[in-house]
Amino acid sequence: MRIKELILSSNSKNYLPVALFVFLLIPIHIYASFELSGNSARSQAMGQAYVGLANTPDAIFMNCSGVAQLSDMNLSIYYTRPFGMKELNYGSLAAIVPTSIASFGAGLISFGNETYREQSLIVTINRSAKQNFYYGLNLHYMKLQISDYGSDFSFGIDAGFLIKMTPKFNWGFFASNLNRTKIGRANDSLPQTFCTGIAIFPVSDLILNLDIFKDSMFPVELRCGMEYLLFNRIALRTGFTTEPAQFCAGFGFLFSLSEVNYAVTTHPNLGLTHHLSLQLQLKKRKEPTAKSIDKLIVEPEFILKLNINTATQKQLQQLPGIGAVLAQRIIEYRNQVGNFKTLEELCKIKGFSKAKLQRIMPYIILE
Repeated sequence: MRIKELILSSNSKNYLPVALFVFLLIPIHIYASFELSGNSARSQAMGQAYVGLANTPDAIFMNCSGVAQLSDMNLSIYYTRPFGMKELNYGSLAAIVPTSIASFGAGLISFGNETYREQSLIVTINRSAKQNFYYGLNLHYMKLQISDYGSDFSFGIDAGFLIKMTPKFNWGFFASNLNRTKIGRANDSLPQTFCTGIAIFPVSDLILNLDIFKDSMFPVELRCGMEYLLFNRIALRTGFTTEPAQFCAGFGFLFSLSEVNYAVTTHPNLGLTHHLSLQLQLKKRKEPTAKSIDKLIVEPEFILKLNINTATQKQLQQLPGIGAVLAQRIIEYRNQVGNFKTLEELCKIKGFSKAKLQRIMPYIILE
């Protein structure tokens, strides 16, 4: 179906908000036509430059391969109302379940209102190889429904990969709608997008992202963003995009098992958009006790710290939240890359989040 022709042919006043959506938003490809975009306040604050980082559940929507970096069950919730227009409500939900075979996940997206609505269901499977190469595939179900007219659906295929070139440099690639699926009686093509980007970790607590994004129907877009972690608890972010020209900024609060994020993006003609998201780690690790940590905790108020560069696998497993698999990955990283120069470098290992690092900080040192 041709959406613009459909709306113009209707005499119903209920379509006025949708008409505004079509003529203002579709030409600049924002939140429209099932385009997969930054479905978290974190990625929005960094100008949607995320394909080379992709280490949260919402990576399903921007580079699905990245979710293979997660070692625990995670849930991400996102909501925004573009330009303050209630007719353009946009929300998403993403969940990841890692297993020994692969990481499995699902994502839901809802855009619009009772007059015009786009809905998506994404099922994803992702794997890793040698702790530095990640690859994945999405099956994307898309449904379009317009009040008093009807609905239609289609299926798309998305794929991506992420390579950790060095401990301080990632490269990623993601393509959506590889099968060039169409929707409606007029067989209108849905967007096909390609994005490649890098993530750089120049110093501790700083991330720089740069993406090149191409929608098959629009010019090439440059996306840039950065994140700085303050006191291991507060994340400060900013970024920009070029098509359309937008400035983005935001912040996040990090807790042991959750993360709350906010972002604001600007548009030269349509104004501000506010974004909110919440990330939850659903699988809580059992906290260690004095009895369960052999020679690590000698007295309740006296802790012997473990040298992360010389510890054995058995000693590493005594750290809170570190199992046999993660302990082995730490040792393999030391063998392949060398000794850790900073504790934050542990986050380069598959399965290590910032929250996990914070939990073991009291028990480890570098020597």
